[in-house]
Amino acid sequence: MADILIERNHTLGFEKARAVAAQWQKEAEEDWGMDCTYEKGESQDRLSFERAGASGYLLVSASQLTMKLELGFLMASFKDKIEEKITSNLDKLLA
Repeated sequence: MADILIERNHTLGFEKARAVAAQWQKEAEEDWGMDCTYEKGESQDRLSFERAGASGYLLVSASQLTMKLELGFLMASFKDKIEEKITSNLDKLLA
C-alpha cells in the first residue's frame, strides 16, 4: 500500500472551504468513480471517499484542507502521478 498526504492552508473561511470540498467531491464522483460521503462537523468536516484500489478522506476546516489517500497494490505504482493530479486539482480549486 502507498499513502498520500496533502495539506493546504487557506484563508477562505469555513463556508467557502466547504464549497471547495463540494466541488472536489463532484469531480471525484464524476471523473474518478469515487463513492463519497460528506459529514459536517462543528469545526471540521470530513469527506470520505473510496473506489476499488483507493480510499481516503478530506478534512475541511476554516483554515486548512488535509487529504489522506491510501492506494492499493495495483494503484501504488501510479502514486506520483495520482499525487500530482490531486495536488494540482486542489490548488486550482483553492485559487
